[in-house]
Amino acid sequence: MRIGLYIVFSLLFIIAVAVGVYMINPATYSFEVFGINMPKLPVAVWTTIPVALLAIASIFHMSFYSTKNFFAFRKWKSDVKKLEDAIYWSLIKEPNNVHFSNKELSEAASLLAESYIEPLNIEGAKIPIRLKEVAKIIIKIDSGEYVDLKNQKFAKHLSKNNPIIIKNDNNHLNADPSFALKVLDFKDKYTPELVEKALDKLVENQDFFTIKKYAKEIGKERFFKLLDRVKNGEDIGFSKDMLKSFISEYNLECKDYYKLATVTLSKFEPDENLALFKEFAKDDEKATPSYLYLLFKYEMLDKVKDILEEHSEDEYKAFRALYSLKKSKFNYKTGDVITIDNICK
Repeated sequence: MRIGLYIVFSLLFIIAVAVGVYMINPATYSFEVFGINMPKLPVAVWTTIPVALLAIASIFHMSFYSTKNFFAFRKWKSDVKKLEDAIYWSLIKEPNNVHFSNKELSEAASLLAESYIEPLNIEGAKIPIRLKEVAKIIIKIDSGEYVDLKNQKFAKHLSKNNPIIIKNDNNHLNADPSFALKVLDFKDKYTPELVEKALDKLVENQDFFTIKKYAKEIGKERFFKLLDRVKNGEDIGFSKDMLKSFISEYNLECKDYYKLATVTLSKFEPDENLALFKEFAKDDEKATPSYLYLLFKYEMLDKVKDILEEHSEDEYKAFRALYSLKKSKFNYKTGDVITIDNICK
């Protein structure tokens, strides 16, 4: 019962008691308390005084506990709001320590400060709108969908290494391979793992002209993956000058030159290809076996002889064996004798 209504009914009750008693006994009455003569008042008045005192005492009692309950309820509402905040921070993968007034609630919710909440299905769930909107976005991102977080209020609270940011950036890269260029141009804004994945996407989707800027960053292994695309017939701007600009960034081994020769063999004209590998061999002895390999493929045995004579008998034994077989008119193909393993020991 509201206290105002209680006061009204209490007054009505006191008046009713006073009227009722007066109608039964309209006389007056006086008595002595601790030697003090009390005033002579109607019996009805003396009867209603205890009732009035009880009503006043109960009003003070109700007021005290109503006030106490009011502040307790305010604390509880504050704790409920704090609990929602704790869930919110855990949901967006940025858990914070939230202090509660209620000790039991504080202990129960302490785990939220050390964990993430992963929403699975919120359809039909009766949760605050703020949490529901954030959960919907997180579910989309977890399902592999890219979401533009610039328009989301909670995004300003996300750190660079937040799992939501990382997952969403990966989704963006999968949905739009050209995003790799932005990642590589602004590497400091993204995680090293995403930068590595962007380099993979770059090699998988862009041409030599676009990738040239990042030739050093893609590294030798990705460069040869790029050459696989050339070998498979993709027209991505492969040329002699482009090739030279790329390999100047790498430290190629004998096997690398051989792999390179197997690609250029079908892409360049013989004269152009031989001139290229002759230049490589001049600058790097490790390219000589690949140069010899091409000379055999083009049946230019005289030039093979010249190179072999320039080196000791212990060098290029596989090529010497093949040369002898060729000069003896044995019908051996280059691939029957020359392999990447026996020319690059």
